[in-house]
Amino acid sequence: MGVARYDFGQSHIDKFKIDPQNGFLIVRDVPITLTGVRKYRNPDGTTVREAKTPEELLSKATVDSANGKPITDDHPKDANGQNVLVTKDNYPKFVKGYMGTNAHVADDGTIRNDMTIMDPTLINEIRHGKEELSIGFEMELDPTKGKLDGTAYDAKQTNIRINHVAVVEKGRAGHKVRLSADSDDAVQVTDETPNEEKGNKMEFTKVHTKEYGDISVATQDADKLTKIIGDADESNSKLEKLKAERDKINQQIKELEGSNDKSKKEAADAKKKADEARARADVAEEENKSLKSQLEGDAFEDKLNNTLAFREKAKKIVGDSFDFTGKSEREVEEAALKTKFPDRSFDSESDDYVRGYYENLFTTNAGGVGYGRTAEQDSEESAYQKALEARQNLYEGGE
Repeated sequence: MGVARYDFGQSHIDKFKIDPQNGFLIVRDVPITLTGVRKYRNPDGTTVREAKTPEELLSKATVDSANGKPITDDHPKDANGQNVLVTKDNYPKFVKGYMGTNAHVADDGTIRNDMTIMDPTLINEIRHGKEELSIGFEMELDPTKGKLDGTAYDAKQTNIRINHVAVVEKGRAGHKVRLSADSDDAVQVTDETPNEEKGNKMEFTKVHTKEYGDISVATQDADKLTKIIGDADESNSKLEKLKAERDKINQQIKELEGSNDKSKKEAADAKKKADEARARADVAEEENKSLKSQLEGDAFEDKLNNTLAFREKAKKIVGDSFDFTGKSEREVEEAALKTKFPDRSFDSESDDYVRGYYENLFTTNAGGVGYGRTAEQDSEESAYQKALEARQNLYEGGE
């Protein structure tokens, strides 16, 4: 064998059970790789498109090479951080389980096999969503160019022999065997550009208000809306107290004006206090109207939903931990661009230019794989969520 490669082939690990005798995790009929064209990065930084053709990948010798192979938690790396294959010399450090002996080609064109995972740390990681499978393998390279299913390639992989199967972090959901990549690994490519995502999928909850009933709002912003409502309620309470104070003083004025025993000075002082109380009540009433206006009409709800949708979309680039507090959309867009172009400055560019550059991030990323999603992908993501929920109860229900 001349070349070692590391492909990502993600699958839903949901056909599992825990062995009641030893606690091992057993996963049935998992897809570990499939045919296609992938990009690989050369040591000099250039990339090459290599094809896994059906006649090579699905050959009996390649399929059989998946039997009995070790399972690792991420790809093994040497002291320099470079990916390595599993050998007799390093297996005690890296092996967390083993593949079954029933490797076969499924109807969907994937190579499938059973898995047994013994390592408690990796089992726990799988319970919490770590599920992407990446094969490490050796092969020889035929430099003949061609096309596979309409996608051009620079070379063809031959004599493919699987060395190990790594469980790695979950990437984007959506394919039977989904593919992702880092600086060392392969990305499945196609000559078609995926459509841009049409919307953002968010979870909503309802917040109750006294005057407007239940209002739907994104779950993550429920606390914000509750605070606004609380401020409005507090303002209402303050207003009612001030009105009561004003009415009491007005009554005192009437009593003073109708009494010959009280001096005009006392009446004047009481009227002054009443005017001051009335002024305070009027100011509070204006403040109350301002707070109410934040809860009225479609404008507020549209603005809130637009802001939430913008942030949810931006998280695909800047990550879930990004702090949006006090940042304008322009600042968020620049932060997203900096994750892709750290050495590029956008300070002198117009808002339209920055927005266009930012939106382009969602059309295609640096590896050539778009952020777009299809209805089928959304359905598979829903299936994944159900599988993840079942996995959380792994030790409670057996299978």
